[in-house]
Amino acid sequence: MAVDYDIFYNWAKDRFGESNLKVRNTKHGVEICTHSYFAQRNGIDDNKFHLWMSPSGGKSKHPASGSYRCWKTDSMGSLVSLVAQYDGIDYDDAEEMICGSSSLRVLEQRVNEFFGHKEESFVVTETKLDTKDLQFPDFTFYIDRMSDHNFWKIRAKTYLSERKIPTEGLYVCTEDPEYGNRIILPWYDKEEKLFFWNSRTMSNNKNVIRYLKTDKADQDSALFMTEWPLPGTKIYIMEGEFDALTLQLCGYVGCACGGKHLSDSQIELIRSYEPVLVFDTDEAGLKALIDVGNSLLERGFPKVSYVRPPIAYKDWNKLLQCRDIQTVKTYINKFEKRFTSVTSDLLKSKHL
Repeated sequence: MAVDYDIFYNWAKDRFGESNLKVRNTKHGVEICTHSYFAQRNGIDDNKFHLWMSPSGGKSKHPASGSYRCWKTDSMGSLVSLVAQYDGIDYDDAEEMICGSSSLRVLEQRVNEFFGHKEESFVVTETKLDTKDLQFPDFTFYIDRMSDHNFWKIRAKTYLSERKIPTEGLYVCTEDPEYGNRIILPWYDKEEKLFFWNSRTMSNNKNVIRYLKTDKADQDSALFMTEWPLPGTKIYIMEGEFDALTLQLCGYVGCACGGKHLSDSQIELIRSYEPVLVFDTDEAGLKALIDVGNSLLERGFPKVSYVRPPIAYKDWNKLLQCRDIQTVKTYINKFEKRFTSVTSDLLKSKHL
């Protein structure tokens, strides 16, 4: 059963607004045109109706699942995939919504073959992790449960692999107007409930804010660790999640505080652990190391240690990117030191 023109037109009208639709009759059938959200999600203005949607399939030799093309970004594929992606629903549900049939998957593959490339797969699983008070942004997906052919899974895996960070436990936000094109980094409390999340852009545009945080939780009352260890465990405290994940890969317990200081609440959260301070190499990281180290000593921590990344590398993840896990481990094991009452003076004078 083919795409129903009236049903699809009503879907497009509800999603894009009737005033933003134009209907064109072509020799290949009726085209419903609108401003391209493929362009908009990439920060490109489109006010010239570059997204063409054909319930009849257009030039496709197998038109049952319809077809679309964005002439601004050259995105293309079937209308079933478009609906699944835009609504954040399963492929079969999208197919039933606009076709009333669930037997068109093979025909869609033929549409993709006609266009000369493999269409993105928009299988939706685990779109949100819900807690009592906190949710991820809309269009957020657990990376490891997405289809291997999904554009956003490929993009997220590529971005993370360049930083030698695994995808396990991480999410990607695709279409949200504020948090789209970002890796979502969940922070859990000791009861494994989502307490806070941060997002890191995958864009290379330097004008894009690198981190955006949820405004529905208090970061100063949370810490980022993949697992909360047993009391007495040594934990390595730094600024960012990627550095924490780097040290986790190296066999340490990485703990990100999300900034260059520890709040009173965060200090109490680590009270039962043995802290090692591993802030960035820059001047701000040095100041953070000194301030936090002195603060922990003043708060009665019996043992505080520290180790700074090699001067040639900004942080631990940069060291991992340029070298390997064994280098990171060897360096930390060799240069980890006790933080004492005289350490701050030594650091200030020698910039160790």
